[in-house]
Amino acid sequence: MFSSLQTLSYNAISIGCNSDEANIHKVRITNTLAYVASIIACINIVLFGMLSHSLITALMNVGLLSICLTAVYLQHKRLYYIGRMVLLLSIIGYIFIHANWVVGKNLGVQSTFFTLLPLPWLLLEDHRKRTKVVLSFLCCSCYFYVQYHQPTTPFIAFSSNYQSILQIGSELLAMLVLIVLAITFDNDRNKYESRLRQLATEDPLTGLANRTKLLNEGNRVLAYAKRHQDPLCIALLDIDHFKSVNDKYGHSHGDTSLKIIAKLLANNLRESDLIARYGGEEFAIILPNVNLQQATSILNKLREQIALTPICYGGVCINCSASFGVTQLNNPKQQLTDLFDQADEALYLAKDQGRNCVATFQLSVQT
Repeated sequence: MFSSLQTLSYNAISIGCNSDEANIHKVRITNTLAYVASIIACINIVLFGMLSHSLITALMNVGLLSICLTAVYLQHKRLYYIGRMVLLLSIIGYIFIHANWVVGKNLGVQSTFFTLLPLPWLLLEDHRKRTKVVLSFLCCSCYFYVQYHQPTTPFIAFSSNYQSILQIGSELLAMLVLIVLAITFDNDRNKYESRLRQLATEDPLTGLANRTKLLNEGNRVLAYAKRHQDPLCIALLDIDHFKSVNDKYGHSHGDTSLKIIAKLLANNLRESDLIARYGGEEFAIILPNVNLQQATSILNKLREQIALTPICYGGVCINCSASFGVTQLNNPKQQLTDLFDQADEALYLAKDQGRNCVATFQLSVQT
């Protein structure tokens, strides 16, 4: 049941999130604020109905409830700025009327303005800076006016006991609203940052590491191998005659070839091995704790699997082959770029030998 409620809540605050990714967290915070304000309005309808039997306060809270739901609807219609402005101005007006005329400032309702201060900056777009300043200034002005102007006789008068309880409740409610909004913002920020990290380090077509991650992780693995004097091999893979695949069967078939070969590599190598798309139809493989002889055996098995794996797209199945060039760390002064250069030389040797083979780099001769 909790899982169902969690899913329902997530879907509710995600209404209108079919926009650009950078705007999603603003939509969710807006919806969260609208729902929290709606809940407060419902509580006030019941509370003031029981304590004061006031039709005016009931209508005022029903109006706020309607405006909050309208703001969510405007988010759904992608009228983001209008929906957020309607919501913010309505809440500011509601709190001001509530604190100044309905229940008076002794209940501490005006402290809710502190909760509203950061909201324009969280909800509105970056280019709305003047609007953000105006709304923040409006919140401050409303607070000081209610707090320090000549007291107005409240429309609803409560006994001192009720005043103390309602004041504590009002302050706790303001804190709760701020906590809920902060949690929503923090969750979206973490997701957004995680997505940015993924985009920065992952090849979007194959899902493998991209060149940036390859170099960062590769340098770390290389440093570890040097420090512990462990064997380390680096290989480059190139799909044979890949241009002819694109020319004859189309780029979609070529993309499918890259995806299938990437998946084959990921499924047949260890978790400790680093696989990356090096560029175009080339893949890079870093094999820690593996010597050159072992690496050649591993790569030959991969080569055979690639040659035997059908690549199907649009009802057409083809087979691709791949050439490999591999080298090993044999000098503590070698850098990662040096090893890739050696693997690249070995890859050219594999192509000269007729492709669909594994060639190794050696300092004295290439075989």
